[in-house]
Amino acid sequence: MADWRVIENTGQTLAELLDRHIGALGIPNVGVGVVTPAAFASLANTADPFVSLFLYQIVGNAEMRGSPRRVLADGSLGRQPLPLELCYLVTAWGVRATGDVIGDLPATRDEARLMGAILQAFYDHAELAHGSLFETPGLPVWSPEDGLQIIMETLPVDGHYRIWDAAELGYRLSLVYRVRVAALEPTDPPRAAPVAEAVLEAVP
Repeated sequence: MADWRVIENTGQTLAELLDRHIGALGIPNVGVGVVTPAAFASLANTADPFVSLFLYQIVGNAEMRGSPRRVLADGSLGRQPLPLELCYLVTAWGVRATGDVIGDLPATRDEARLMGAILQAFYDHAELAHGSLFETPGLPVWSPEDGLQIIMETLPVDGHYRIWDAAELGYRLSLVYRVRVAALEPTDPPRAAPVAEAVLEAVP
């Protein structure tokens, strides 16, 4: 169960995973970061290749939200952590020196190369254990049992267009991933009475 920094640290976990994988493949000078659509216009004119992760939706895990209360260390009953699923739009941005086909061709090749690296990275690391999760030294966020699943999803094409139309940019090929389950620990979970031990006696 993670604390309130779970969303930030999940994004950083993905960014660092991609950064390491792209570097290991020998693709030079590629930036990776979690951004919002406010950065898209500048990325369209980037001077260096970039991979952006845009967190476009946060939803609860329907299957786990109905879990029964858990027994705490003191024997009382407390709420389960809030199970979250984080949805990311992942986009590769190549360098377009000019706005014509001469500038577009090499940028398109770079973007295709980066898309392959992204797919490989998240496929190879679809299950992340606690040791692979990002934490700032001295600021623990995750519990030892925490882990994440990275699942590729399909967003309808009109959903992609809505994102790019809102950013006032033309359509760009992107990948969509759902990351689960990031369990958010309650600050001070309401507690019920300790579980009583039932004693059965035979009546003559």
